Amino acid sequence: MNRPGIAVVISTYNSPAFLQLVLEGYRKQTDLGFSIYIADDGSSEETSALVARYQADYPVSIKHIWHEDCGFRKSRIHNIAIKQINEPYLLLTDGDCVPLPRMVETHRTLAQQGHLISGGRVLLSQSWTKTVCEHNKMLNSEASLTEWFSHRLKKNINRILPIAIPPHLGSPNQKLKGIRGCHISCWLDDLRRINGFDESYEGWGREDSDLIARLFHAGIYRLDLRGMPVLHLWHREEKRNQLNRNDQLLAVCLERRRIEAAKGLRELQGSS
Repeated sequence: MNRPGIAVVISTYNSPAFLQLVLEGYRKQTDLGFSIYIADDGSSEETSALVARYQADYPVSIKHIWHEDCGFRKSRIHNIAIKQINEPYLLLTDGDCVPLPRMVETHRTLAQQGHLISGGRVLLSQSWTKTVCEHNKMLNSEASLTEWFSHRLKKNINRILPIAIPPHLGSPNQKLKGIRGCHISCWLDDLRRINGFDESYEGWGREDSDLIARLFHAGIYRLDLRGMPVLHLWHREEKRNQLNRNDQLLAVCLERRRIEAAKGLRELQGSS
């Protein structure tokens, strides 16, 4: 039976060791009915070379979408990627988030019209992240529950419950609190309806909250995915020098109940 395709959109910036771990995680998926779109916010040639190696021998299609490095422009590179997507459903994730083997299968099974799915994460420690980056095969996303308990006892991960419980959805809601951009899935038509990401947000912070808020304003509800977390690799926090400005933009979006991005998909140069 033919299944509608899923687009897995992975954002990245100059973290090839992390991206390799993420791509290895998607190689092991139980459901291979998806394509990968790497939304690259201006990485160096090292990332391009890594992606090319994976494109030559990978079970699903990988497209590398890149633009020039002009600072943190996650919203813009996401819009450029979204313009190229034909699959009806998207899984938006980050290049520091390694999936468990049933990630795509779970999102396909639980997807509902009129809703987005917001997933959680399990944090890897700084020391274990360093270890798995230096020895790629040591991060086994297919590990048994007993092995995950061992990792918890060693403090390699910050919690075990999300890995241990079966994946299931909470009740529909429209709460922004707790939304994390590392793990969101939604329908392409819904993203087009709200004009994609708002490129008014530059620098780290709030671009994902703005996207979700506008989906809420358009009548979409949030479903929290309990279980099936991503494995979040440790790294230093991004610079937050634009956060105050971005907070103000989000406040205006919420006050006006804005649905469409002020600078989004339609405003991309050369868009039809």
